[in-house]
Amino acid sequence: MNSTNSKKAGGQNMTIRKIAEDLNLSASTVSRALSDNYQVSSATKKRVKKYAADLKFTVNKFASGLRDGKTQTIGVVVCSIDSSFITQIINGIYDHCNDTGYQFLVMQSRGSFESEQNCVRMLVDNRVDGLLISPSFNSMDLTYLKNLQATGFPVVLFDRISDQIHTHKIAVDNLGGAFKAAQYLLDKDIERTLVINCKQDVFLSRERLNGFLEAMKYRGIEQREELIAHCDPSNPELLQAQLTKLFTENFINHQHAEAIFTTTDSFTTTAIKVLNKLGLKVPLAGFCNSDLADIFSGQPTTIYQPAYELGKLAAKQLLSLIKNKEEDFETVYLPTKLIVRS
Repeated sequence: MNSTNSKKAGGQNMTIRKIAEDLNLSASTVSRALSDNYQVSSATKKRVKKYAADLKFTVNKFASGLRDGKTQTIGVVVCSIDSSFITQIINGIYDHCNDTGYQFLVMQSRGSFESEQNCVRMLVDNRVDGLLISPSFNSMDLTYLKNLQATGFPVVLFDRISDQIHTHKIAVDNLGGAFKAAQYLLDKDIERTLVINCKQDVFLSRERLNGFLEAMKYRGIEQREELIAHCDPSNPELLQAQLTKLFTENFINHQHAEAIFTTTDSFTTTAIKVLNKLGLKVPLAGFCNSDLADIFSGQPTTIYQPAYELGKLAAKQLLSLIKNKEEDFETVYLPTKLIVRS
């Protein structure tokens, strides 16, 4: 029974059993030591790991996982990995997995519900121990995740959470972040703001719109319906065309609005691009975690989301669920930060 392709001098295959014989330990003790099991003393772990390292011995975690039903691997599904926000989340997931001896596989749905389901199916087929998923804006029906969860498979939602499934959920305080942005604009005597929101009726966009509207209502101001635009973030070219038309109508042809509020990172960065293209200088406040936010033209006010912390906590919750599938579920909202640059 070989656990590695490493060999001793002379061509003898190095196995856990052979290490146990050389160190006068049981094979189970060596196996636990290499897996960093708490039942083995630190001194014995150090001794076993040093001996194994000297012989260039490595444990085949996947093969070990097939034997005990665990692969020490989790699956992660996101809409797209080409944003600073998602990259920061993945960094948090990586650090927690690295600290706990897990590895992870990342797949992206590119905003397609069909692709998202295929991603989940492939990860499950690859024997991951659990799933972290941020559903796409087009994922209106999460029955497929509920069915997967019903088999005992651990699932945790992050960022784009939903009321459709009962599990651990980790998100930012979308409502509170939008409320603060609206307050900031109102404090500058701006009462006519063009809101760029998602066309799809998902929890994230709904919360952010509600937060903005609550702040307006609190100040006794009614948001005009025609100043709420519902755009599709899944197609960058189409989005740019939509915003070009909206900004031309509301800031060039007419003076319907005085400022812009954007509810997603992609809306914020695309809005800035369109404003520059049209030569417009309009106050903008929006959700954005871009590393380039400080040098964006117009110095937009941004709502910063603790993405790294979100990723780390999501991974922690999933690993906890993998170990204890009967634990009580909780929904956690992490606070946002309003960054004013002008």
